[in-house]
Amino acid sequence: MKLLWIALTLAIVGSIAAAACGGGTEVVEKIVEVEKVVEVEKVVEVQVEKVVVTEKLVEVEKVVEVEKVVEVQVEKVLIATPTPPKATGEPQFGGTLRIVSQASIPSLDPAYSGAYVSVAVGSHMFEGLLGWNLNLEDKPRMADKWDVRDDGLTWTFTLRSGMKFHDGTFVTANDAVTSFDRWLGSGSAAATLMRDFSDAENKFSVIDDLTFNVNLTAPYGAVATSVAKAFQSVFVMPDRIINGLGAIKPVEEWVGSGPYEFVDWRQGDKVVLKRFEGYVSRDEPNSLYSGEQTAYIDQLIWLEIPDEETKVAGLETGEWDIVDGAGLDFFVRTNADPDLVVPVYKPGHRADFRPWAGFPPFDDILARRALQVGIDIESTMFALGGRELWDLCPAVFYCGTPLETDIGADQYYNVNDKELAREYLAESSYDGETVVLLNPNDYATITPVGIVIKQEIEDIGFKVEQPGLDWATVVGTFGESQSTKYAGLTAWAAHWCCGEPLTDFYLDGDGWFTAKIPELKRLRIEYAQAASQQARYEIAEQLQLEAYKQVVIVYLGTWYAIFPHTTALKNFQVKAFPYYANVWLER
Repeated sequence: MKLLWIALTLAIVGSIAAAACGGGTEVVEKIVEVEKVVEVEKVVEVQVEKVVVTEKLVEVEKVVEVEKVVEVQVEKVLIATPTPPKATGEPQFGGTLRIVSQASIPSLDPAYSGAYVSVAVGSHMFEGLLGWNLNLEDKPRMADKWDVRDDGLTWTFTLRSGMKFHDGTFVTANDAVTSFDRWLGSGSAAATLMRDFSDAENKFSVIDDLTFNVNLTAPYGAVATSVAKAFQSVFVMPDRIINGLGAIKPVEEWVGSGPYEFVDWRQGDKVVLKRFEGYVSRDEPNSLYSGEQTAYIDQLIWLEIPDEETKVAGLETGEWDIVDGAGLDFFVRTNADPDLVVPVYKPGHRADFRPWAGFPPFDDILARRALQVGIDIESTMFALGGRELWDLCPAVFYCGTPLETDIGADQYYNVNDKELAREYLAESSYDGETVVLLNPNDYATITPVGIVIKQEIEDIGFKVEQPGLDWATVVGTFGESQSTKYAGLTAWAAHWCCGEPLTDFYLDGDGWFTAKIPELKRLRIEYAQAASQQARYEIAEQLQLEAYKQVVIVYLGTWYAIFPHTTALKNFQVKAFPYYANVWLER
């Protein structure tokens, strides 16, 4: 009976997550309305048609007695992240958590760097105005409250009182405004869209030490969503550090207001943070980045270990505690180890190849089309590991989510027709020049894909060069002034950064490597202003079809990241990317 209760609870949480993430196709179906009472330690009353639980827990079918027929709106349900068992002991302070970084770390400034590894570290030092809870809903974080005027042109944020930066100074509205302005000038997909609505002459107005306004020239209902997301968000830093710096230069002093503060960074080796004793937490129950945040662990250390076998072997022998995004080939091995726990993140990540659409040869859509129809996606994905952790998902906004659709897939996804690809290439302006592709040599979930991609592209007829560079060096090449040296990049994106049109940098026509397609931007604005879930779904379908037609990128398969860790790490779960406030060590 206890197992049944766990199953029902997980299903209900998954349904809540689906409602939080937006609507899918609204379908009217005839079902039977019935009440089902499950007796456990207390009586819980739920209405269910069918409960399907991941990880093969239990499947419950109800016995139906026809009482009456009603019409309901049916939405697609977001796949919930498998959650490890809750810790059985009481939280405890102390210890050092040793984390193996997913790749080499190019920067500690998450407002500057678009690299996951930078945000994975920086999110512990820097906080945002709003943040996601476990259902990926927008909740207050540094902001105590926010609202928007009836005309939709002014958003007011009020900060919590008493918050301090790591240097001991109090957080003020002026710091938040400077940080918000820096974000607006960044390459974040959400920021580039919101810039068109920002009042250029009066973007912000500071009301008092804790209150400020965001001023717009037209209503834009996605302000809260834009600043709450976990990736490329408004991370608040002291005005004295970032004033005049802009988004094109990283900070050189890492001072935030988060639960951990900077101690040391030896680039290429390790990053060390320690508990910030002056941290002022919220007092609501914790839920991911929202609510109470407690730094139980004394010290966090991110280690750069390039070799994947060494990463896992060190975890097995206790040299470190967790591998952030281990290679998928190690899933079976680590999952079978009784001393390890292996959380799996869903709805997942998407492998991709990004041709630089603004530069030859991929400024020619025929050359991009050759890639799209010629690459064997299934063979490429096998390079990552066994089928249990990846699939061929044609949905631009991820399978198992409210925006899932297969529109355009028959014509544009996993075509795997080399002859057709060569025809497109022959019709293009490509003249046989060497195409230089970026693929890091130290990233378990990118490197093997890039090796196969190189072979696939050569089979189509391109002449390819692929220099051996680590991830930090690859990230250092990002920027329009340098990109003419390279023709494309193997990489990935994730549901937590690109799971809907507002934040999907692939669809950002202002991005430096994306095609400048006005139709995509128009549709994204329509999506932001849509009044219903059904309208948003229909716009998302149009965006997916347009992205395929224009070959914005070459969409590959979806894969599910793993985060193997020792059983000593308690209360750890992955809903976006690993976050170590509110976890503790039992050893």
